[in-house]
Amino acid sequence: MEYNTDVLDDVSCASLAEDFLRLAERFATDATTPARRAALTGAPVSAAPLTAPDPASAAAETVPEPVPAATLTAPDSASAATLTAPDSASAATLTAPESASAATATAPDPASAAPQPTPEPAPHIALAATFALGNLPAMLSFAVREAGVEGGPFDVAEAPYHQVLASLHDPGSVFVQGATAAGLVLLRPGDLTRFADDGSGPADALLDQLADEYPAALRSLAERTRRPLVVAFLPESADDGRLRDWERQVTGRLADVPGIAVLPSDTWTGDDYPVADVFDAHTDAMAHLPFQDEFQALVALRLADVLQQVCRRAPKVIVVDGDETLWSGVAGEVGPENVDFTGARALLAARLLQWREAGVLLAMVSNNDEETVHRILDRSDSPLHREHFAAISAAWEPKWTRIMRIADDLRLGLDSFLFLDDNPVEIAGVRAQLPEVLCLTCPSADELAEFVARLWPMVPRAATAEDSARADFYRQEQVRDEARAQLGFAEFLENLRLELDIEPVNEETAERTVQLSRRTNQFNLRPRPLDDAELARLRQSGEVWTATARDRFGAYGQIGVLAVAVDGDALEVVAWMMSCRVLGRGVEDRLLQWLADRAEAHGCTTVRLIAENTPRNIPARRLVSRLGGGDVDAPRLEAAVELAHLREFRSWDPASDHAAEDSNA
Repeated sequence: MEYNTDVLDDVSCASLAEDFLRLAERFATDATTPARRAALTGAPVSAAPLTAPDPASAAAETVPEPVPAATLTAPDSASAATLTAPDSASAATLTAPESASAATATAPDPASAAPQPTPEPAPHIALAATFALGNLPAMLSFAVREAGVEGGPFDVAEAPYHQVLASLHDPGSVFVQGATAAGLVLLRPGDLTRFADDGSGPADALLDQLADEYPAALRSLAERTRRPLVVAFLPESADDGRLRDWERQVTGRLADVPGIAVLPSDTWTGDDYPVADVFDAHTDAMAHLPFQDEFQALVALRLADVLQQVCRRAPKVIVVDGDETLWSGVAGEVGPENVDFTGARALLAARLLQWREAGVLLAMVSNNDEETVHRILDRSDSPLHREHFAAISAAWEPKWTRIMRIADDLRLGLDSFLFLDDNPVEIAGVRAQLPEVLCLTCPSADELAEFVARLWPMVPRAATAEDSARADFYRQEQVRDEARAQLGFAEFLENLRLELDIEPVNEETAERTVQLSRRTNQFNLRPRPLDDAELARLRQSGEVWTATARDRFGAYGQIGVLAVAVDGDALEVVAWMMSCRVLGRGVEDRLLQWLADRAEAHGCTTVRLIAENTPRNIPARRLVSRLGGGDVDAPRLEAAVELAHLREFRSWDPASDHAAEDSNA
C-alpha cells in the first residue's frame, strides 16, 4: 500500500486496500488453500474472524460479503485475537489439521519432497523508465516476440518505478542478471524534477548534477555487463528549453560509446508515428502515466525494431560496393579524383571503421578497374584506405562469384557475410546465387543517414581481444598464404614454427570460450552454444581447456576449447571447437597428441571422440571419420582411438606434400 501511494490518489489506494482484504478473506475461508500461520500473525487489520467455514455454506457462498468500513479502521479485539493467535478448534484446524484426511493431504510425498533442479530463468529484456510504464511492458513483450528478436522469446523485466539511476548502479538489478539479453532505459528529463522543490534553482541544480551522473552510470553499466543498452528519450508535453538542453548534453556524452544506442526525442515525430494525441494529462496527473495507449504501442514497435538490430549476431565480413555506396559518383565517369566522401557517405564510412575496430572484416567488390579503385582509396581525404580492407575485388565479373572467392580466401562461411550495394540488380543477383548472404540495398545519399541509423543503431563493441585483432590476423594470413605457395605443405608447416599454449579455462578466457561456442560451426564436434551455467557444469563434471596459438607470422589468439571427462578407461572428448582460422596448420594433430598425453595422465588407454552431423561441421566429422569413426556423412560418428595412434596421426596426407585441400581445411 505504501508503494502505491506514490502513484495513486488516496481514494483509489483505499479502494485497492479493501479489494486486497476481500481477496485475503477468500483465501482464509477456503479450506483447500494452504495457509501459513507465519503469514497471518503480522497483519494489522482483519476483515473477519478466521474461523473454519461450514462446508455447506462455503460451497454455497463463493463471493465474500463486502468488508464493513469499520472493520478496516477499527477491528474489534476478538477478531484481532483470532487473526494473530487462533484458539478455537476450527482455527487450529486451519493451521495444524488433526484429522486423518487433513494429515493425508498435508503429508509430503517422499518423491515430490526430493529437491528439484532450479529452472533456468527465462531470457528477458530489462526495462527502466523515469515514468510509470502502464501497458508498455506487455506491448513491448508482444512486439519483441513478433519481430523475432534473435535469442528470444523474451520476457520484459521491469525495474522499480522512478528508480532508474539506482537500477543502473545496483549490482542485483534486472540489468545485470544473467538472463538479461539487453537493457532499455527510457528517459524524460522533466520527470527527474517532478518531485523536486518548486522554483527554478533547485530543479536546475538537480538537472546539472544528473547530466553528469546518468551518462557515467550508463557507460559503467554497458562496460560491466557488455550487453546491448538502448537509451531512448521520450517526448515532453511542454516545450522547455532546459529539458532540451539536458537531453543534448546526455546524448553528446553517450555518442560513440560502444554497446549503447541512443534514440533522441525527435525519433517519435514525423510520418512514421502518426499519432495525433500522444499525451494523457489525466493519467499523468493521477499515476505519472504520461502517454496514451496508441503512442505506447508505437514506442513498443520502434523499440522492438531497435532490439532486433542490436541483438542480431554481428557479421564477420561486411562487403561494400564503391560507386554510389561508399562514395558519391561513378568513378569511371567523373574520375577517381572527383568522387565525393562527404555527408552521409562519411557517416557510413565511420560506422564501417567502428565495425572493423570491433573485429569485423571489410571487403570491397566494385565494378571498376583495380587502378581506379586504388587511386580513390589512396586519396588523403578518403576515410577508408586500402589497408582497411581484408579483400578488394575490382573487376566486371558477377559480384556473387567474387564474394564466393573472398569467402574461400578468408575461410569464412557465407552466412556470416553482409553485402551493401546501391544497385538493386546486383543485390538481386547475389541474393539469388548466395541466399546465405544478408543483402541490403543502400539508398541514395539523402536517405543514407537514416538507413545507417536504423541498420546499426548501436556503436559496435569488440567482444574479446581476439575480435579487436582479427583484421591484423588476416593481413598476417595473406603473408602465410604467400609463404605456403612457395613451399611444400610439410615444409610449410615446419617453417611456421607453430606454438600452442593449452591451459584450464579461467575468468579471463571464459568470455572468449562462450563466444567460440556460438561462432564456431565448421570444426565443432558437438555444436551447442555455451553459457556461464553450462561452462560451470562442464568444469564440475570434467575439465575445460583453452588453446592459444601463434607462429612466426603472428598470434592467432585463443583458437580452441576442449572439454574432457574420464569414462572408465576412456577419456571422452565432451566438446571440441576450434576456429576455422587455424585449420590446415597442423593444430588438429598437436591437440590430438595433447589429448593422448592427458588420457595417459588419467590412466586411460583410449580417447573417445564423438561427432554429430550438422550441415556445417564437415571438417570435424572428416577428422573423426579418418580416426575410424565411420562414414563422414553418418548421423553420428564415434571413434575410440588408442593413444599411440593419436600421437602418430596426421590430419593431412604426407604423401601429397602439398595439401591443404587434402587436410581438414
